[in-house]
Amino acid sequence: MISKENIYAFAYFCAAYHNFQSLNLPLFIAKRIAQNKQASFSKFVLRLATIATALSVTVMVVAVCVVLGFKTKIRDKMFVFWGHAQVTLFQPDPSNMVGDAPFIKDEGLIQKIRKTEGVTAVYPYVLKAAIIKAEKGLEGLKLKGIEPGYPLESSDAIHFEGQPISFSRESYSNDIILSQATLDRLELSIGNAVIVYFFRADQSAPIVRKLNIVGTYHTGMEEVDKTFAFCDAQLLRSVNGWSNLDISAMQIAVKDYRKAEDIAHHIYKEHLNPPQSIATIKDIYPFIFSWLDFQNVNAALILIIMAVVAAINMATGLLIYILERTSMIGILKTLGMSHSNIQRIFLYQAAMIAIKGIIWGNAIGLALCLIQQYYPILQLDETVYYMKAAPVLIDWPSILLIDLGTFVFCVLLMMLPALIVRSINIVQALRFK
Repeated sequence: MISKENIYAFAYFCAAYHNFQSLNLPLFIAKRIAQNKQASFSKFVLRLATIATALSVTVMVVAVCVVLGFKTKIRDKMFVFWGHAQVTLFQPDPSNMVGDAPFIKDEGLIQKIRKTEGVTAVYPYVLKAAIIKAEKGLEGLKLKGIEPGYPLESSDAIHFEGQPISFSRESYSNDIILSQATLDRLELSIGNAVIVYFFRADQSAPIVRKLNIVGTYHTGMEEVDKTFAFCDAQLLRSVNGWSNLDISAMQIAVKDYRKAEDIAHHIYKEHLNPPQSIATIKDIYPFIFSWLDFQNVNAALILIIMAVVAAINMATGLLIYILERTSMIGILKTLGMSHSNIQRIFLYQAAMIAIKGIIWGNAIGLALCLIQQYYPILQLDETVYYMKAAPVLIDWPSILLIDLGTFVFCVLLMMLPALIVRSINIVQALRFK
């Protein structure tokens, strides 16, 4: 007995053939079938396939946005404290940062570097190890001596509290800015004074200075917060017995971090003379950036797994859908429709499912990302992840690639179940119930 479905399919075929010869017939039939509201098991399976695709895209969007946000925020924390590259005297091991020997702050060289394409700022500084003594204990730190003009402003990467260093033209400032982690360990607060011990190779007794805590900073990165503090560069020059033009290094900031290595190579080749050298922050902290690069592997695994899950669910749903439409396939074959056109009907169906799942997946994924961005719900252990909440960076090109990749992968995989159309016998199809 011929069902209403088969009669509708025949009517659609005839109408399309006589009145819409220029129309894409497989697409026309696919749309009409999709508009059919009659409940069936295949409809239920296709809804599940749509939901599975939406969930997969949601997971992919959230995973990529979180990984990109995580990498960006960690990089920003490193760059805001050290810049993108450091000009120093040659060091066999770049991770040692700077040595004890100074070099002259050449204003001409600084101006040349600042004018280099892609460079946004150059900050000379002095670096020296010291021991800070408080009532509750001792702490070994490296003091970063900065000059007027160095940015001590809060951002997403670093947070300052208190007052900046008060620089003096006649002498050095006794102000110091410690990390909040150091203050907590020594049970200190802004306004307290600390005794700082400096050691020099040519002196047996340490040089002692009493410094006032005028502010704090916090990056959340243990490698920075537990190791460094800010003070006046003139103070460290005085302790070292250096001239007013001696510095340990120059911190260079660039516009695009991806070009830091090329810019550093250009500066070394065009402007520096041995024993001066230059190293990027990636060379100085290789383990951190290697760890960040490894996050790409995690993201790739999530994308592959979710894409496979979506495709398998869609393939299963489409296979059931084709089997339920066996009678319709038989009628279309009887009327002379080619195997390729019948296959296209179901491929169009798969494309519609994929598009619907991608749209819903994007909507849900972006909504979750925006909620996390403005109302952080997912909290992290800052001692492990360097931040208190999971960061999110909505990168539209990456999202578009996810959508395009999911769509193409799913539709291509749908060609396999669609091939079953070729094996369906017309006589058996017309007898199929």
